[in-house]
Amino acid sequence: MKQGMFYMGSTVKIDETDLKIIKMLTQNARFSLREIATVVKMSPSSVRNRMKSLVDLGVIKRYTLEVDHRKIGFEIQVVVLVTSKPSESDRLNLALKGYDEITEVLRTSGPANFICKVRIRDITELTKFITGALEKLNGVERIETMFILPQDD
Repeated sequence: MKQGMFYMGSTVKIDETDLKIIKMLTQNARFSLREIATVVKMSPSSVRNRMKSLVDLGVIKRYTLEVDHRKIGFEIQVVVLVTSKPSESDRLNLALKGYDEITEVLRTSGPANFICKVRIRDITELTKFITGALEKLNGVERIETMFILPQDD
């Protein structure tokens, strides 16, 4: 392997410049080509070509944004651990992804089968969501919640 080349999976290779571009876009997907080009010491067109290549190779899957949910009334963020019957895991995974309140569903090994990130307006709404929706899903054996404390931004 050439020095400075990194292999991802079995076929995709990237270099230090690609890693710098990825790091910048991870920090802020709205960096302009010119801003990235300045940091990686390349022309904006070369950066654009590299970014296109990273997208085409599947290294960059999508560009996203970060929302301050508190400013739009979603004051509470909770991690919900869901334990299910093994025979219901696939169906439950699809069901969990169908709720607007759930922003992310992760399948896990260990005591819980799923970790769900939930955004909700208040405790009353959270209670209704857990008791009125999650607890009624077929296959759910146990639900645990952990409140995420405000992060220093």
